[in-house]
Amino acid sequence: MHLINYGIIPMKRILIILAMLAVIPSVNAAYKETMDPNGLTKNLKKDFGMVDDNAKSDQSEKLQEAIDAVSKKGGGRLILPKGTYSFTGITMKSDVHLMIEKDTVIKPWWPANTKTQLFSLNGDLEHIENVSIRGVDGPFIVDYSNRGSIAGESIRTVNCRRVKNFLISDMTIKDSYTTYCALSFTSAKNKNGMTNTDVMVPTDGWVGNLLCTDSSPGYGLLQMHAGRRIDFENLSSIGGGPAFRLETGGGGEHGGIHDITAKNIYCENGAQAVLMGPHTSQNGLVMIDGVTVKSCSWAVTMGPGFVEEKNKSNPDIKRGCFADGSTVKNIHAIFGTNACISTKSISSVPKEYLKLIRVDKPDRKQKRVRGPSIGVVSDGTQGSWLPVIENVTQEGFKHNKGVTKTSRDNRSSMEKVLKGLPVLEEFEALKKEYAAASPKKSSKKKKH
Repeated sequence: MHLINYGIIPMKRILIILAMLAVIPSVNAAYKETMDPNGLTKNLKKDFGMVDDNAKSDQSEKLQEAIDAVSKKGGGRLILPKGTYSFTGITMKSDVHLMIEKDTVIKPWWPANTKTQLFSLNGDLEHIENVSIRGVDGPFIVDYSNRGSIAGESIRTVNCRRVKNFLISDMTIKDSYTTYCALSFTSAKNKNGMTNTDVMVPTDGWVGNLLCTDSSPGYGLLQMHAGRRIDFENLSSIGGGPAFRLETGGGGEHGGIHDITAKNIYCENGAQAVLMGPHTSQNGLVMIDGVTVKSCSWAVTMGPGFVEEKNKSNPDIKRGCFADGSTVKNIHAIFGTNACISTKSISSVPKEYLKLIRVDKPDRKQKRVRGPSIGVVSDGTQGSWLPVIENVTQEGFKHNKGVTKTSRDNRSSMEKVLKGLPVLEEFEALKKEYAAASPKKSSKKKKH
C-alpha cells in the first residue's frame, strides 16, 4: 500500500474543484462535436458482456471488440454503466465515443514489473478522428493509487499521437507517484505505408475537467511534446507534479506545440501549476488564462531553450522557444509550507525557511523534498524567448513576489545549502534505503 504522508485532501475541497466539471467546450473550441445523440448506441454490459466484478478480471478484449465493432458500423456511442472494471491497452477508433458514467472506477489491468497505457488515441498507418472519452454527468475515476513508484513500471492513462478532432473530459486520476504523466501528447514516428502524414500529432482537440492526485512531481497530470490547435480547461493537480506541463523536448521530428489555449489551471501541495520548457522545439503560440496555486513551489516556471552539449555541433539543432506573444495571465499564488521542491532548486528557498524542509517519503527517486513555497512566477527564459506575463497576485509571500528572474547557473547543491540540518541526514538515509531495495540492473555483457 502506498501511503501519502502529508495528509488527506478534504472532500469538500475536492467537491469544489469538481464543481467546475459541468462546463462543455465553447463554440470556438478546436474540437467540433460529431457525436449523434440519436445515432448508434450500445451498452457495454448488455451488448458486449462486460461485468461489474470489482475489477477482478481483465476485460480489455471485450472493450476492444466493442470499439472495433462500432467503428466498423460507421461509429456511435458506447456506454459503460457505473461499476468497477479493469482493462488496459485500449486503442480508440474513428467515430467512436466512449461514455463512462459518473463515479465509475477503472483500475488498470497492470501486472507487476510491466509498462502499460490505459487508452491510446493513435492511428497506425492512418490517423483516427472524431473520437472522445468522456464522463457522463460528472467525472469517472481511474485508480492506480495502490502502486507507488517502482523501478521498471510505468503507466499512462491516455496517450495521444495521430488523432484529429478529439475530446477527453470529466476524469479523476488517483495516482501514486508512478512514472509518466497521466496524459501524454506527442508525435508519431514515420512508417512506410502511412497515409495523410499531415496528421502526425494530436490535432484539433478539447481536453478538460481533469483532476489528478499524487502524481509524480517529475511528471504531473499532463505533458505536451507535440500538438496543434488544442484547448485545455479546468486542469487540477493535488499533491504532486504540474497540472499543465509544456516541456517539449521529446516530440521527435514532428515535435512542438502550436495554437494552444488553456484556462483555469490549479495546483495544490505540489510543484507548480504550469511548467514551460521549450528545449529544442520551435513552438508556436500558447495562451494561458487563469492559474491558481496553494502551497506549491511556484505558480508558473518558465525555462530557457537550450541545446545539449552533444548536439551543439549539429547546425540543424537550435535552442527552442515559444512564439512571441505567448501569454500567461491572471496568476494567483497562496503561500504554504507543503510545496514539492526539486532538490536542484533548494538554493532558491529563502534561508529563514530552510528549517521547514523535510523529506518526501513517497518519492522513491528522491529528487524532491517538501517545504515552503519559493515564489510566484519563475522566469528563467534568459532571453531565449520572450513571454508575456500579466496580472500576478499573491498571498502570504515575504520573498519572490510577482515575477522573479531565475537562472540555472546560480544553483548550489542541496548538500551545501542544507549542511548541518537534520533533514539532510534523513534524506541521504532514505535515498540509500530505496536504492538498496531497487532491482539491480544486469552488468553482464553480450557475447559476440
